Amino acid sequence: MAKLLTKRKQAWVDKRKPQVIRGAPLNNPSILEEKFARRLEQLVAKMCDDVNQKLARFFTEPHAEEYFDAAQDASVSSQARILSNALMKKFNGMFSSLAPTIAEQQLNAVNAASSSAVHSSLRDLSGGLSLPTTGITSDMQEVLSASTTEMVGLIKSISQEYLSGVQGQLMRSITSGRGLADLVPYLEKHKGITQRRARMIARDQTLKSYNALNKGRMQALGLQQFCWLHTGGSAHPRKLHQSYNGKIFSFDNPPVIVEETGERGIPGTAINCRCRMQIVLSFDKEGK
Repeated sequence: MAKLLTKRKQAWVDKRKPQVIRGAPLNNPSILEEKFARRLEQLVAKMCDDVNQKLARFFTEPHAEEYFDAAQDASVSSQARILSNALMKKFNGMFSSLAPTIAEQQLNAVNAASSSAVHSSLRDLSGGLSLPTTGITSDMQEVLSASTTEMVGLIKSISQEYLSGVQGQLMRSITSGRGLADLVPYLEKHKGITQRRARMIARDQTLKSYNALNKGRMQALGLQQFCWLHTGGSAHPRKLHQSYNGKIFSFDNPPVIVEETGERGIPGTAINCRCRMQIVLSFDKEGK
């Protein structure tokens, strides 16, 4: 373990013999989460607005009007499929091409935020030591690699899931003969659903990677425990997570975070978990 206390702080520990000392909480990087969410929401808005425009134009063109007026042009469904395939190619391609860059930029920012937060917390805990936190261990590199893969896949899935649903609804609106009367409400509803999903991805991926990197930095310095700090704000907080507030756990034996599955982990790992960690250093009764 690296030297974690100044001489003055060590003397204080020797005299007072506390069971534990704590650094400042590792607060979640809300600004980075919000910037990520806005970027994804802008992409979603661009996609949805273009889809709405193209589909509205499609249903007001002569071939579609004739079909819905007299059901004479059976080829309208094939033309609709061509259009929806073109939209899928365009926007799935756009999300796929942008996803790696967005993920890399976000993870670079999260990594910097983690380094700064751990460094500041350790200064508070140690009594003023400036400990190195910018390095990347092999375990942290694995975290970054896995986080990149997951983040890229989720960003790509935003357009894939939305456009697949739109294509299905487009075909159903033709089959029913109601056209835009069926399609417009669907598009309005699912734009909102997709925006909320994009925001959830931004929050979930930011907090997962941030806390995993915090864990890596703490372990690199020989710290094997953390204090769980429950963070409110949800309309339906997890009672299990509330019960962990202020309790100390080991990275080697983290608590259950999802009761239904028995999954164990650190704060921020479960979906929509906004709980935080606090760096702690525990001592035996002799203060060692």
